[in-house]
Amino acid sequence: MTSWLRTGFTLITGCLLLSISVQSQAQETAKPEKDPSQEVLAVINGQPLTQLHYNQFVEQYSPQVRAMAQRDKGRFMRELVLQELLAQEGRRQKVDQDPEVQIRLRTQMNNTIARAVVQKSVEEKSGITDDKLKAHYDANKSTYQEGEAVTASHILVKTEPEAKALLEELKGGKDFAELAKEKSTGPSAPQGGSLGSFSRGRMVPAFEKAAFALKAGEVSEPVKTRFGWHVIKVTEHTEGKQQDFEQAKEEIRKALVSEFIQSMIQGLQKKADIEIKNPAYQFDQSQ
Repeated sequence: MTSWLRTGFTLITGCLLLSISVQSQAQETAKPEKDPSQEVLAVINGQPLTQLHYNQFVEQYSPQVRAMAQRDKGRFMRELVLQELLAQEGRRQKVDQDPEVQIRLRTQMNNTIARAVVQKSVEEKSGITDDKLKAHYDANKSTYQEGEAVTASHILVKTEPEAKALLEELKGGKDFAELAKEKSTGPSAPQGGSLGSFSRGRMVPAFEKAAFALKAGEVSEPVKTRFGWHVIKVTEHTEGKQQDFEQAKEEIRKALVSEFIQSMIQGLQKKADIEIKNPAYQFDQSQ
């Protein structure tokens, strides 16, 4: 399976979605007067460790480990205290001034700030309410099929003319799998472009829309995504059962949040002055 093509997110969007929850306006509640996350649990050489420090330390672990942290708080507090002591010692030795460490700190800080600004924007500006989710469902009912899946292959190239040339070769009788092995720039090329079977919500939106519109045996017109231009062939299309609104609700919420984040990122890109110095790292800034 080709994981880099799956889901409708950039790498950063996918990570952000893992930590973002969107509440409907009816579910929003005011913060309590006293924030329990600010409770000081320990003080290490004059440096306080709060409940929020503990919570964020635990969040880096799997759900199973996080559950363990609720049962055995002392064990995890010890780890947090040891981390704090080592960090204090590192600052004493000026390890935090090392250029490589500075880059790591900047990366971690940027990641934290990026998550926070997206969370804030989604909550305050996305306008994603239950009413909006229902309206989207009513307008796109046929999209929400439980169990619908396709088995597909694709050939990925850099430009639209290349993709159109591939279609001409296929019309001339060229075997799709052989052409994928010869011409595709995607990681599935050695497998003849095979992506296996996948359901809705697993691929980038433009690719998914094209693939699920095809019947078994059909080949798509060129499809553009941020990865390049695709020619898609579906070898099997399994119809699904209609989901009701409650079944589809969270899937719709994730899709609308993803669209909002993508739009937000594209807006920032358009306004930004971005200059890529090394041509090997160039990318399509319109995506």
